[in-house]
Amino acid sequence: MNIRMTKKLTAVAIKHRAAKPTVQLNQRRSDEALRQILDLIFQGKLLPGSRLPAERELAELIGVSRNTLRDALNKLEARGYIERRSKSGNYVCTAIPQSLSAPLEEIVEKDIVGLRDIVDIRKALETWAARKAAEAPTADLLKQLKNCVRTMRANAELRSDEQFARYSEADRRFHEIIAEMTGNPVYVHLFHYFTALLSRSMTITRELMQERFSEHNIKVHENILEALSDAGPDAAERTMKEHFQFVEELIAPKPLREAKTGRSGRGAK
Repeated sequence: MNIRMTKKLTAVAIKHRAAKPTVQLNQRRSDEALRQILDLIFQGKLLPGSRLPAERELAELIGVSRNTLRDALNKLEARGYIERRSKSGNYVCTAIPQSLSAPLEEIVEKDIVGLRDIVDIRKALETWAARKAAEAPTADLLKQLKNCVRTMRANAELRSDEQFARYSEADRRFHEIIAEMTGNPVYVHLFHYFTALLSRSMTITRELMQERFSEHNIKVHENILEALSDAGPDAAERTMKEHFQFVEELIAPKPLREAKTGRSGRGAK
């Protein structure tokens, strides 16, 4: 090997050794950016379904370059923590590992797991959430709950698909606010996950809601709100259980509903 070739190989080796620490440094910065974004998600500052700040703003917030941020976002997307939507931005997903969520979603879609099984889990979780939320309710979140009930009442006649959509979204948001009131970000993610899982296995139509009297559903939500505002944890837990008793009746097979109500499929909601 001549001297010129030896010098060239030596230069390449030195350049490679110099580049390695740089790659490692960029990796550490990317991992730290990922950790900081996960902190924001699990501290409840970025909730499931919410849009992440724009790249420039988020990079400044966590103190990294935009290239480092993009690397961290790629990792978050690959792990299922965020969803990147074209021309819309990056959105927080429920932080349930895909290794757990994918099998559950599959057996729900194939009707291997019954709807009642999912409702039983939500009942256990949401009665706990109501008790927890009643321990230290905040004025702002109670006001938001009142606005949800007001929207439900304004659209209770369900005369159009638009009214039904507004009613249903206010109902969903009511329960989401209670999840946020618990102050437990892990539960917030579980709530979103099981809500989505329930929607995969049950489609509540406008006709079904009319049959089951949306007005009674509003009354139940008003009772929950009153318990959260004034009556305390025991009452909040009790009223949430009453709500799920109605849900259980709603999803029961029609002959069973008729036997319970005694009125050809119609009953108090």
